[in-house]
Amino acid sequence: MGRCNGRCTLVGFCCLQLVAALERQIFDFLGYQWVPILANFLHIMAVILGIFGTIQYRSKYLMM
Repeated sequence: MGRCNGRCTLVGFCCLQLVAALERQIFDFLGYQWVPILANFLHIMAVILGIFGTIQYRSKYLMM
């Protein structure tokens, strides 16, 4: 069996969070709710930066 450290777990959680935000974004586009669309877009950008910071091990991105 493979071992999973804290970084691997954090990337897994970020990926699940990204999938959930993308699903929420799709349903918001169907309803034309513009404020949640903008909030979801910002959330997706923050999650992508978190994944990048975790993989590259840059603490500035993780603190955001």
